[in-house]
Amino acid sequence: MATITVERSVGTTKKAVLAGLIGYNNERMGKQNYKRLAISLKERGKIVGGIVGEVWTSVLFIQLFWIEQKLRGRDHGTKLIAAIEDEARKIGATRSYLDTMSFQAPGFYRSCGYKEFGAIDGYPGGVTRHWFTKSL
Repeated sequence: MATITVERSVGTTKKAVLAGLIGYNNERMGKQNYKRLAISLKERGKIVGGIVGEVWTSVLFIQLFWIEQKLRGRDHGTKLIAAIEDEARKIGATRSYLDTMSFQAPGFYRSCGYKEFGAIDGYPGGVTRHWFTKSL
């Protein structure tokens, strides 16, 4: 008999779900390209910013992006975006997507050529979550 269990640690379940999903996708689409990417911004050997993403099939998903406050507005973000897009192109990506909150960086992503394709309201404090995409 199947049972549903609520877990506070997601590691084991995440691995099983991911393995099952990859197997299912491979059955339908064939084995696909999958690569993780991480690019860091360093100052005196310390990571002060970075961008993390993954390419699956031909699409880059930018998952995490952060730069220390004191270094913002100095073109580091634009260079990090360009670097991850360049790396993604090298491994066959033709499109990129990401999401961001209204208090984070929607204007920045627009200035990098990203186009909004969706949004969800209803977060605390009137915050909206935005999804962006760009052809590489």
